[in-house]
Amino acid sequence: MSTLDLNFGYKQVEDKIKASQSYRDLKGQYDETVKKAGDTFEQKKSDVTQQINKFKETKNRAQRQVQNQFDKLLNLTKTSSGSGSATTRYIKNTLLKALKNIEPKIIELLLQESISAIGCDQQQDYPAQDIYIKVSSIDLGGLLKKDPESDIGKVLYEKNQIAYQPYPFAMNKELYKRIQSSNSYSVDNGQLYFGYSSQPLFDIQYVELNNLGETGPWFKVSLQSRVNNVQKVGVFLVDYYKTIKLVDFSNVIANIMESLSGCVSIQANVGLVQSSDATKFMLILQRVLGLCFDTGGNEIDVSGIAKVGQLDNVDESFFEFTEMDLRFIEQRFDNIKKGVIQFEDCGNVDLPVDAASILDSLNQLNFVSDGNEIQAANNVTDTLANNPNWPGLGFNFDFKATVDFNFIKLIVEGLIFTLLSPKILLPIMTMYKAIGQSAADAIDSYEKFAKQFKKYIINLISKIGALFVQELFEIIKKDIVVLIQQIITDLAKEKANKKIIMILKLIQILLIIAQLISDWRRCKSVIDELLALLNIATVGWGGEVPLPLLFGAQLLDGYSETRAFIGTIEELQKLGIPTGAMPDGGPNLNVLSKFAQMKAQANEDAESGKVQIAVPPLSITPAGLTVPQSAFGKKF
Repeated sequence: MSTLDLNFGYKQVEDKIKASQSYRDLKGQYDETVKKAGDTFEQKKSDVTQQINKFKETKNRAQRQVQNQFDKLLNLTKTSSGSGSATTRYIKNTLLKALKNIEPKIIELLLQESISAIGCDQQQDYPAQDIYIKVSSIDLGGLLKKDPESDIGKVLYEKNQIAYQPYPFAMNKELYKRIQSSNSYSVDNGQLYFGYSSQPLFDIQYVELNNLGETGPWFKVSLQSRVNNVQKVGVFLVDYYKTIKLVDFSNVIANIMESLSGCVSIQANVGLVQSSDATKFMLILQRVLGLCFDTGGNEIDVSGIAKVGQLDNVDESFFEFTEMDLRFIEQRFDNIKKGVIQFEDCGNVDLPVDAASILDSLNQLNFVSDGNEIQAANNVTDTLANNPNWPGLGFNFDFKATVDFNFIKLIVEGLIFTLLSPKILLPIMTMYKAIGQSAADAIDSYEKFAKQFKKYIINLISKIGALFVQELFEIIKKDIVVLIQQIITDLAKEKANKKIIMILKLIQILLIIAQLISDWRRCKSVIDELLALLNIATVGWGGEVPLPLLFGAQLLDGYSETRAFIGTIEELQKLGIPTGAMPDGGPNLNVLSKFAQMKAQANEDAESGKVQIAVPPLSITPAGLTVPQSAFGKKF
């Protein structure tokens, strides 16, 4: 089945998961109730229970921004897996492991998109020359204004100290060091900056004026000649990026926590301009993640709050902000000034943020081994969630699950902010100006960078987002496969039909479905695969369908009380009629009675039902046409 409207498609997946989960729970209740007829019902709750709308959706926040594909899939995990602390922590840990493992892919994407952003191919030459790069054009978030040894600096700069061999080199710390010194890199360190190839790349010095006498401040980057005078843009980027660590895990976690709680901004007491710029970029980032990259004019219907098509409407208006956006920007700044955080799930009530304790937990990431980083990251979120002042506000709420769920939503955002640090933007701006482009001098904020390097931002963000969509898809797919196993087993019990039992084998084949998705930014492909997986348990299975449609009837699966019951559950849930267990944990007798009725009807039909049909003349014999007959049969 193919879906045109993606919002409707995600709703279909959610409805089918809920109905299938309810069937599983209700079938268990039904079997138990049959055994205990006449007794007091005490139904033990399942470890994995589905609760419709367990967390209330807050409409005003949803109206403020379009949900991207990652968010929609994440919401499906609350349906397919449950929304408790254990489930959310499992998803979080899985994605954090992915974060640690995707650095090779990040390097590939960064090189590809950097060359494209510069506006050349990787074989283009650049001359050895002095290039003046405005500090503000690479220090979008003001990192280089912070001392690496301060409480804030310790969590935002590289984990390692400056060491000239071996790599990776702590370039952000070195750039800060350049600002504090009037000397060049080569004067202070006795050598030029060498690339991974052991060839000199550049010298760098902090200066107030450029060669034209214009006020900066600037980084004077003196590009060096290479062996055989072969100086290619692509070679320069590769040689440089291999000397640094692109994805510092501790920095990503710090940026996620900043987006989640504003802890860094609270501790740094940031001003309105810096806070507004970062928040604007957060909104732009979410819009980019809301882009779909489906191909073909008839694959996707863009409607309502559905995801917009690839690069559709990505003009100047894409970077404009509505009154609602501006109120959100102002609200976030107010929260930072008050030192509070708000969650949709608890009514946007102000919850105090202990920024100092969070920064201390973040700093601990600098002292743990790679194998213990994920647990250390969990300690950071627990520091936020375990604030002793929160329970005193009167909430009976799973704060840890809420914090983790919102943390997961911001993983891509935290990674992007990390990838827009000075050490990563430095070579892009250097090569950009080395081939004669000067527009970079006007950049002094995230917003201006996004506008100037629109294609770079869109492709880098969307492709990185797609990596996490793929990871989340795998989690959901595993949950769905486990969920439909019981449904298929019940179908097999209803009919002694080996074709149905074969479905269990087909599920194993479905495990390779994801390999058929070549671009995880294609929203339609992702949602269609989930729908196909869910439909596998409830469609009829025959064999080859012959051309005459009437003969196709012999291949129909026949009536199934299981499928009929699942369909009934789905319709009841659409009407808002409760289908889960009763508040005391007992079975929902009203819904179970419908299943009993369906089973009785199926049994009666199987025992006594018959079909009478008229058989027309079948063939021409020497004696003429055969005589029409009346025939009888059974309905399955």
